[in-house]
Amino acid sequence: MISTLLNSAAPPSEDWPELIPLEAADLPKLDLSHLPSWAGDFAVELAKATETPPELAGSMVLIACATASSRFLQVEVKSGYVEPCNLWIVTALPPGNRKSAVQSATTIPLIVWERKQAEMMQPEITRIASERKTMEARINKMRLQAAQEQDDIKARDLTLEIADKEAELPEIPRPPQLWTSDATPERLGSLLSDNNECMAWLSSEGGVFELPQGRYSGGIPNLDLVLKAHSGDPERVDRGSRPPVYLQNPRLSIGLSPQPDVLRGLASRPGFRGRGLLGRFLYFLPPSPLGYRTLTAKPITNDVRDAYSTGITAMLHWQPDTDINGHEQPHSLKLSEGAASEWHDFAMAIEQKMRPGNELEHFTDWAGKAPGATVRLAGVLHGIRHANGYPWKADITTETMTAALEIMVVTMAHSLAALDMMGTDSTIASARHLWHWIDRGKNHRFTVRDTFNALRSTFPHVKDINEALNVLEERGYVEVIKVEPNGPGRPPSPIVRVRQSIRESWQ
Repeated sequence: MISTLLNSAAPPSEDWPELIPLEAADLPKLDLSHLPSWAGDFAVELAKATETPPELAGSMVLIACATASSRFLQVEVKSGYVEPCNLWIVTALPPGNRKSAVQSATTIPLIVWERKQAEMMQPEITRIASERKTMEARINKMRLQAAQEQDDIKARDLTLEIADKEAELPEIPRPPQLWTSDATPERLGSLLSDNNECMAWLSSEGGVFELPQGRYSGGIPNLDLVLKAHSGDPERVDRGSRPPVYLQNPRLSIGLSPQPDVLRGLASRPGFRGRGLLGRFLYFLPPSPLGYRTLTAKPITNDVRDAYSTGITAMLHWQPDTDINGHEQPHSLKLSEGAASEWHDFAMAIEQKMRPGNELEHFTDWAGKAPGATVRLAGVLHGIRHANGYPWKADITTETMTAALEIMVVTMAHSLAALDMMGTDSTIASARHLWHWIDRGKNHRFTVRDTFNALRSTFPHVKDINEALNVLEERGYVEVIKVEPNGPGRPPSPIVRVRQSIRESWQ
């Protein structure tokens, strides 16, 4: 409504300041038809079954597919420029929106695959663990003998033999793990090392945004590994008493669905803005459907659920490429001529929008990574299309790149709104809450005391009300009129008057 007023009719007759909206403009919806075949079908039915926004189901499906794709695929845009296929996506929604249910549904194939791999490996794990225990018992016996040996030369020989035996101890295999819902940067290094340098961090909460500041020096989390695992840059991870881990090509996918309040003010949190963490995510800010659901939605059909599970499982069973030394590495996908042209046009458009005075001037950290994120999306979509085949044997088509670009156009609008929200302090949030109360009740004229009595649970002190009213007054929504006292006693409460053009729109 406010955006309509801004763009319509003549200015109000009163001498009011320019109306500056509190809320972002209506954001576009994600069209789930851009997700190919079984992935798109599942996302559509999941959104309907849970009565959740399409952005939530779509983002979680994309992350699940990226978890599989990034293990085996990367995209070679041109010589010397390669993008991995891991994605970082945030979909912010208030509590009660069944975020956990959506995450659970999308990750079932990942959990089933992990369980089956563990069952297959269990006999080998048991055998090697038993062998290691026997060897350790012999080593302990030798160590005791060395400690009791009076002859220094014999004791030294035993010590050397013990060291040789310890070097021969077999490593007990660990069942593969695809994702975690809770990780510190330190634990993440071990998870990546143990799982072919590929991992997903999935949470229906804030995840990396809620790392406890008190645990780190200066209250700033150690984000080095997290950042490098976005781009696949090499990193050494020190693990205290354990040997360090050297990661050559770490790839981390992140899928989070925090409350919107978690995002608010993040840009001012130490270590987040300056390090470029926030600019690496694709964001969705869908409206909450709470209060408008039918609660009679049909469940996902078995055929669609089975096709999704089969598709994800097929992707997890791809075989990696190998380098000239026989080491495993992702297959490199190529862009078709048409796809390359589409992508280049988009990248150039983004480049121009980052010029001073243009739309993305203040969002260059995010915008500069948007072309690369589009390539990653295209790589994941390509993997979905060829889940049951060999995606590295076909180029990414123009159709697939167009679908990735359509998704990016939507997420760009949402991401700019999210980044704007991150720079917003709690006073703006309070002003929004107060305005929603005014707008719902169509309160043309009221006192500060009326507001305090109605919203005491949200604003425990009158000064909190006044701070929110100051924001509304500065933005042209209301005028606060002080009333002169007529005599002794408590002074009358100030009167709040709503902007005339808004009052007229309520008629």
